[in-house]
Amino acid sequence: MGTFSKGMKKEEKKLLIQTILNNQRQNEDGMIYIDPGICVEVSFRAIENGQLIDASFSTFKFDMVWEQCTWESLILNNTSVSQDVTFTNLDKVIWENLLIRKEGLLSYLCEISSYILPFLRERILTTIRYPNGIKGESFFQKNCPDYAPSFIQTIEKEGTHFIVCDDISTLLWLGNQLAVEFHIPFQTIHEESPLEIVFDLDPPSRAHFSLAIKAAVEMKRIFDGLGIVSFPKLSGSKGIQIHIPISNLPLSYSDTRIFTSFISNYLIEQFPDDFTIERFKKNRGGRLYIDYVQHAEGKTLICPYSTRGKEDATVAAPLYWDEVNDNLKIETFNIPFVLNRMEKIKCPMENYFEHNNSSLMDIIFTLKEKNNYRN
Repeated sequence: MGTFSKGMKKEEKKLLIQTILNNQRQNEDGMIYIDPGICVEVSFRAIENGQLIDASFSTFKFDMVWEQCTWESLILNNTSVSQDVTFTNLDKVIWENLLIRKEGLLSYLCEISSYILPFLRERILTTIRYPNGIKGESFFQKNCPDYAPSFIQTIEKEGTHFIVCDDISTLLWLGNQLAVEFHIPFQTIHEESPLEIVFDLDPPSRAHFSLAIKAAVEMKRIFDGLGIVSFPKLSGSKGIQIHIPISNLPLSYSDTRIFTSFISNYLIEQFPDDFTIERFKKNRGGRLYIDYVQHAEGKTLICPYSTRGKEDATVAAPLYWDEVNDNLKIETFNIPFVLNRMEKIKCPMENYFEHNNSSLMDIIFTLKEKNNYRN
């Protein structure tokens, strides 16, 4: 987590050194090794790339055991949230395989908040909650519960009071409710038109993930030829989703359906043995399903950086296009890996909302004229 050299009195430093010498388990080339045992309170300026910046000693915490001094507790205790947000049952195991507890889920949401919140803001939210961990029962939640604190923002649509997650307090309150998956629509609460197009590349299973890679690479080739900027993302389940931002373009869902249908059918014509738009699973065989029907008003998709209710604690992780190759594995992108990854690289979707792909206007107009489409 870091080091400190400031803040200790001479007597405290002398006592600490003597304690280390008395309890050393190894002394090698002047380097003393000691088991964890002493807790201290420190002040610091910031946390950057997993390290405390300008840490300074405050006091010994002899009433604490070292197992309590976790990275997760450090993150949670130093995140500013509404006073109405409380964290409960932090020891509850959510993912047994990686032994990730509720505290780990909440600290992940803290650390990833600046990446996930831009995609959650001003969109109604559907969550999947796992009250007893991902091996227990789960349920979809759309309606805001009556016991939600007053700061939770909601919007009513067709009798349902959806939560709108615009800030970290709401995000962590949802996390404390064990909302593991965050699903969002394609438009904001202020618009009826989509602000993005998403293709869902859904193979029969993870064993067929290579088909998702092939489909994504072929789509990238097409989009590059059309001057369209696109962003790949792991679904966190078994496939890949391709996001195309279209914010501020006057395109309806009917307009975008013309484009998504065209791209999907073109790929199927080129690779009929690999891809399909057959909606019934029993008729797909071993082919990958290109789901463009899901891109419609009222439908949702998994939010970038959302965790998934899978045993390997995978994340719906955005990717750089050069990562979409035969070495890509969904199971690699779990919670610990994504946190470590984001300390080292920029978010692949960092500038997502700066693109609007205005060339789509001419493309869709041309498709309408060619096929005599009518809205």
